[in-house]
Amino acid sequence: MQNLEYEQLFKEVKKAQDILVVGHRKPDGDALGSMCAVKIWLDKMGKKTDLGCVDKPTRKYSFLPHVEDVKKNIDPNNYDLVMLVDCGAHYMTDFHEKYPEILSFNNPNKKPFIVNIDHHASNDMFGHLNIVETESASATMIIFKIFSYIDTNITPDIATCLLTGIYNDTGSFMHSNTSLEVYQVAAELLRRGAKVAPIIKALFKTNTLSSLKLLGKAFSKAEITKDNFICSVITEEEAKGDDGRVDQLSGAVDYLNMVPGVDFALLVQEDRKNVKGSFRTRKDNVDLSEIAKKYGGGGHPKAAGFTMDKASFNL
Repeated sequence: MQNLEYEQLFKEVKKAQDILVVGHRKPDGDALGSMCAVKIWLDKMGKKTDLGCVDKPTRKYSFLPHVEDVKKNIDPNNYDLVMLVDCGAHYMTDFHEKYPEILSFNNPNKKPFIVNIDHHASNDMFGHLNIVETESASATMIIFKIFSYIDTNITPDIATCLLTGIYNDTGSFMHSNTSLEVYQVAAELLRRGAKVAPIIKALFKTNTLSSLKLLGKAFSKAEITKDNFICSVITEEEAKGDDGRVDQLSGAVDYLNMVPGVDFALLVQEDRKNVKGSFRTRKDNVDLSEIAKKYGGGGHPKAAGFTMDKASFNL
């Protein structure tokens, strides 16, 4: 079945001339690694390719080729194919509000043609073509398999992009989704020339002072609830850095999840008009994707999240 999907993707890409590659809001290493790897591939095929996201990537990802090309504003009428990568549901892009015509997948004319490449169990199959493989540890793992199937030359730049996504979504090979296949693909990407040092520096050795202060605040506010989960809630005002911008608490929920004895960890952060929640667990008998669904989110059994309007949120 997967091979048929890969073949259809290649067929649609060959037909298209103008292609938009979209990642989810607040793009992480898997979203950006996927987007940049796909752009390199499409550029080599002679396609006119744009990268789109409602949020600009943070500076720590500047080592990725083409990351500086990510656009916040695009003309939705310019594309005959839109490829969304690592988007657990159509609303994870915010394009359904900003550019509703792009996600007009009920349009009988199928313009633009929507390709949905993802690994989240919460995916709502919003594409004309859905390549959703929930057993894959990251979106870049799926893209590696696609590239291997269609015999794409995986250059050192592509390999670095793909390995970035694997490092990001496996927590540097520490999460439970780190399978034998993950190690095998990572080894192959290293053989293809992937550069590990900038990935490690960006994902695990780079942070701003304001973000570090915010981490301290999140930890100081953490409490174990009567329902036996650890939770920390950060308001928008608390999250503002010295420059007035709202800092993100990347990785904080993984630290909360280290506390022994709790069923799961929850980090809640206000972001502009929304509330963002991130769940983590080490237990096999807890399915966080089901809990996240109650808040309109989703994800994986041991790592899930949600974003919802502040006015609707009630923990």
